[in-house]
Amino acid sequence: MYNTLPRIIPKYCRVGLFSSHLYSSRKISSNNGPITENFILTRLREKFPTAGNINVEDTSGGCGAMFNVVIESPEFHGLSVMKQHRKVYDALKDQIKQIHGIHLETKAPKL
Repeated sequence: MYNTLPRIIPKYCRVGLFSSHLYSSRKISSNNGPITENFILTRLREKFPTAGNINVEDTSGGCGAMFNVVIESPEFHGLSVMKQHRKVYDALKDQIKQIHGIHLETKAPKL
């Protein structure tokens, strides 16, 4: 028997809604599809090689539209939260254009 409850999919993940935005003709990842956790993680490890902790979680149900990102890096010592976030945004500037939202948590390790 078919499930009569509608499947709940975030509106930004539905087919066609952001398709021109998520599936741009510009090369944004290795497969020209939506941005993935691994793609963002790899990019952040390249840009922050001294980071002790980088976690990326796709919170959009796997469609690559929303991410939670946590980075702990000594590069953030002495920087305001706004400047820390700017460094991350600069590292992901091409990918930021392709996703719906990102939640950042940045911190410097304790000395």
